[in-house]
Amino acid sequence: MERILRATGKAYHPHCFTCVVCQRSLDGIPFTVDAANHIHCIDDFHKKFAPRCCVCSEPIMPAPGQEETVRIVALDRDFHVQCYRCE
Repeated sequence: MERILRATGKAYHPHCFTCVVCQRSLDGIPFTVDAANHIHCIDDFHKKFAPRCCVCSEPIMPAPGQEETVRIVALDRDFHVQCYRCE
């Protein structure tokens, strides 16, 4: 008998339950969905939707193994803590 995964109200073969960005199998791996209900691995979700630092242009996302991060918002701009400098 073949194993079936249930997520987001749908049934998937384990090899079909993948991140829409990197195509990595998410069988047994934490995942999230966007507003359109597309399935993402956590890393790709943060890369795609996280605010970008106005200094380095990189996404402001948690460090590997962390679930949260800190950002500075000043004058309607987002900064990594290490990128923020008073002018």
